[in-house]
Amino acid sequence: MMTLLICFAAFLAGAVFTLLIHQKIKKLAGQTAVSRRPEDRFVPSKPLGHLITVSAAIGTISLLCIAVFSLPAWTVAGVAVSHIIVVSYAWKSNQTAAKRGAPSRYLQALRAPVPSTAKIALYFSEPRLLTPYQVTMWLEPLLSLGEPFVILLKESKHMKHFPKNANFDVLVVSDMPASTPFLPPRTEVLFFVNNSMVNLGVIEANPHVKHIQLLHGDSDKPPSYNPMSAVYDKLFVAGEMAIDRYARNGVSIATEKFEIVGRPQLEAHCLGAASDRKTIVYMTTWAGMFEDSNFCSLDQAHEILHQTVTSDLNIDVIFKPHPISMKDANWNTVSAQIDAVMGSLPEGVSFRYAPHDESPFDLYKMADVLITDVSSTLIDYLHTGKPYLVTNPHGFTIQDIEKHPSINGGGLLKQDCSNMQELLRDALGKDQLKETRLALRSYAFGDYGRPQGEAFRKACEALLKPAANEDASKMSSIGR
Repeated sequence: MMTLLICFAAFLAGAVFTLLIHQKIKKLAGQTAVSRRPEDRFVPSKPLGHLITVSAAIGTISLLCIAVFSLPAWTVAGVAVSHIIVVSYAWKSNQTAAKRGAPSRYLQALRAPVPSTAKIALYFSEPRLLTPYQVTMWLEPLLSLGEPFVILLKESKHMKHFPKNANFDVLVVSDMPASTPFLPPRTEVLFFVNNSMVNLGVIEANPHVKHIQLLHGDSDKPPSYNPMSAVYDKLFVAGEMAIDRYARNGVSIATEKFEIVGRPQLEAHCLGAASDRKTIVYMTTWAGMFEDSNFCSLDQAHEILHQTVTSDLNIDVIFKPHPISMKDANWNTVSAQIDAVMGSLPEGVSFRYAPHDESPFDLYKMADVLITDVSSTLIDYLHTGKPYLVTNPHGFTIQDIEKHPSINGGGLLKQDCSNMQELLRDALGKDQLKETRLALRSYAFGDYGRPQGEAFRKACEALLKPAANEDASKMSSIGR
């Protein structure tokens, strides 16, 4: 009886193990995908799949024989170990084949209609992000060019977040070194949206194309004046504020490298709803990797929200933490503090968390007042002309405020948030900083007052037609 039970347990464990390996082999098709087309995906080895099935069948028969003929118990272990070896070999072989075959599948994917004709590509790597929002915010501006383009991802997990569209393709280069010249054959312009160190290898491996840094936002934080920016051929920036920021922080970059394109994602004017009931949106940045870029108010979030909801106003409060905040070591503590504060809301007040997929740009439209940290969120919202409050978790000095001009257009909280309600009432009432804020908007956005995205489109057209532009310039000079 004991032998029978041992055999049954061994069979059950083997069946579960086999099922798990089968699932992992199937997942390889997605994990090592180089595109969204089925024909470019890895196909698990059929002979090895059959080998697993045969191994399972032989194992089952062997275990039954052991039980019926009362063979020694050690034979059960022998059969189980043999099965594990066979199944593990099948998994490892498929995994190796998937990685080895990635380059050839990638070359096949480059022959598809969009990659084979696209002059524009965008490279992206950021394993810490849950979603590739740094790229998706640029999809509409890129689509407005009317040119096919390709997005090249270092991390395959981001591929599922891109909508299907006939005008762009998404390829994954995760199994190729950054130093590989993997660009589509007709690429002339390669965009980047962050200063990942991986970008350096990509730039070095592809010297024949123009490398353009878009960044995923314009802010007074150090990433927006990173000395690494000097390696790109062009820096597309929102306005004069962005150019001055480099010089103000001692980063020397040739003037001709800058191209003012505004923020094509932003509508010309985003008024909140004309109602006695107001919407207050609170958005945090993340702590960053270094202390000099840590403007995050997450540790103060419960106090800021408490001051907001107890301000005796009929308001809807929306809180959107930075996507990386959920990985913060203190997130569970912070969220518990917020839940405690929001557990008993005053009458006439509502509160909700904004989900990951709710666009910041949609929230800008809803907001009557934004509460935020020094970040690209602050400057993007400045485009609306509506009032905002700036958090102050570390206590700004006069020098800090001079280095971060975006602060000047909004009410600055005290470090203990004690003036929160006073500033909120002014923002919703007299709005004493309105004139300062509107002047700051013109400084921050070089395309303000022009049709949405026009400056960006013209800058991209100039990149793609340099010869035509040079000829036109020469003719113009001759005419003069």
